[in-house]
Amino acid sequence: MGKKAKIRRYPQKYGRKYASHPYAKAINALREVTKEAEADGVITEEEAAQIVEAKEAVVEAIVETAVATVTEEVAEIIEKVEEIVKPVVKKVTKKKALFKPRTTKRKKKTTKKGT
Repeated sequence: MGKKAKIRRYPQKYGRKYASHPYAKAINALREVTKEAEADGVITEEEAAQIVEAKEAVVEAIVETAVATVTEEVAEIIEKVEEIVKPVVKKVTKKKALFKPRTTKRKKKTTKKGT
């Protein structure tokens, strides 16, 4: 069951929960403004300005909540990455040389020339 169905079927329980979000309040304010403006059948310039302001408030509320959730998720991801990286960094130390350096010089190969 989706959020809208829960709100419709059980408004006393879920209606308060989802109506407490800032963007839900802004959307309800926009609905009220548009109902008042359309009640008489004519939308004046003042009513149009109120509708535009209500729409801007809705957009701002949605952007604020989206930014807040994204920053929280990014912070959680950063913490997880740091937890993973710390043990790995401790394990990485200087690697031993794969080959030992030569202590003696190689002899030059001589070829016999046929005479």
